Amino acid sequence: MALLLRACLCLFAVLVFVDGSAVRVVVQEGSDAILPCSPSNKEDLTYKVFDWKKDGQKEVFFYDSGIHYNNGRSGQDEQFRGRVSFFPDQLTSGNASITIRNTKTNDSGEYSCVFPRLHPGQRYTVQLVVAVRVVVQEGSDAILPCSPSTKEDLTYKVFEWKKDGQKEVFYFDSGFHSSYSRPGQDEQFRGRVSFFPDQLTSGNASIIIRNTKTVDSGEYSCVFPSLRPAGQRYTVQLVVGASPVPIVTHDKTDDGILLRCVVRGASPKPEVVWKDGSGNILPAEEPQVSSSADKEGSYDIILEATVTETDDYRCVSIQQEIHHQIYSETHVTVDKDKVFESGSGVSISGIIVGLLLVAVLVALLVATKFGSIKLCWNRELEEMKQELLREYGLLQLLDSPETPAEKQNGYSTGNSKEAV
Repeated sequence: MALLLRACLCLFAVLVFVDGSAVRVVVQEGSDAILPCSPSNKEDLTYKVFDWKKDGQKEVFFYDSGIHYNNGRSGQDEQFRGRVSFFPDQLTSGNASITIRNTKTNDSGEYSCVFPRLHPGQRYTVQLVVAVRVVVQEGSDAILPCSPSTKEDLTYKVFEWKKDGQKEVFYFDSGFHSSYSRPGQDEQFRGRVSFFPDQLTSGNASIIIRNTKTVDSGEYSCVFPSLRPAGQRYTVQLVVGASPVPIVTHDKTDDGILLRCVVRGASPKPEVVWKDGSGNILPAEEPQVSSSADKEGSYDIILEATVTETDDYRCVSIQQEIHHQIYSETHVTVDKDKVFESGSGVSISGIIVGLLLVAVLVALLVATKFGSIKLCWNRELEEMKQELLREYGLLQLLDSPETPAEKQNGYSTGNSKEAV
C-alpha cells in the first residue's frame, strides 16, 4: 500500500506544471522572431528535454539531450521545417529559446515551451503576432488584407475587425455588417469602412479605411471565430504618415545667425536635423518635442542652431518608420564685420548709435552753455546722460559750474523737475 501511494505521488509530481505568464512577441512579416523560454532555476539544459508546440498541436521544436529536429529527429510539422533554430551555446545557462526565421502571417498564434522532466514540470507561453505592415499617407485610403488559410467562401461566415484589441472597426455575419444596419461600430470608423462583397466567395475578408487619419495608426486584428482550425486570427499594422513641410526662419544675434526649424503635426515622430550646404549635420540645441494640439497622435518639433558662415542651410525631417524624409532650405549671408565672438554683446551698429547719442548730448550741452535753448531735465533723462557720458569718457564736460545765465534761464544739470 505504501509503495502504491509513493508511486501515485511520483506520478502526480510529473503531471504538475508551473505556468509562466504569457509573453507577447510582435514582428513584421518576413522578419525573424525569437521566442524566449528559460526554466525558473536557469539550470543546465544540455542533457534535459524541452518541447515547443504551436496552438497545443503542431510540433515546432523538440530537444532531448543533444538530439533535435535539426540533426535527424523526425516529427516536426511541415510548416516549421528548416525555419527553426535554437541557441546550443547557451543551454548551460538554461536558455531554451528558439528563432523562427522568415515569419509568415500563419505563424501567428500561441506557442508553448514545456520542460516535462523538471520537478515540477514547467510550461511557458509565448503569443506570437506576425503582422502585415501597411503604410499610407494621411488622407489616403488604406486596404487592410485578410483571408483565412482555407480561402473558403465567407458569404455565410463571421469575421470581425478590431483596432488595438478593443475598438470595433467592422463586423460581418452572413450578410449583415457594420455598414448595413448593424450597431456596435466605433464612432471613429463610422461611415469610413467598407469591404469586398463580390470577393467573399474566394475568402477575401479585407477592408478599406477611407480618408485615413494619424489616429488610425495601430494594430488591427482580423478574426474568424467559427472557422476550423478554431479562432484564426490575422494582424495588420497600419501606419498613417503625416509629413508636413518644415518651416524655417533665421534671425541675427550677438553670436551669429540663429536658425529655427518648426515641424508641426508630424506622425510618426520624426528626427529633425539641420545640415549645411555640404550635407554635414550641424550641432544644435536640444529639440523641443510636444504632442500636437491640433492632431491626436502627431508631434510638434522645434530645432534651433546657430551658424557663423554664409551658406545654404537645410532643415530635414526624417521618418525612418515610413522611410520618408522632407526638407526646407534657406540661404544665410553672414557679414563678418558685424559678427563678434560669443558673449561679447557688442556690435559696430551699437557703437555707432552710442556715439550719435553722445554727439546729441554734447550738442545740447554746448547749446545750453551759451544760453541758446532752454531745457527741462527730468531724473530719467539725467541718469541716461550721465551713464552715456561716463561710458565714453566725456563726464569732464559737466565739471564746469553753472553760469548766471543758466540760472536765469531756469536750466540746471541736476534739476529733475520741469522749469516754470
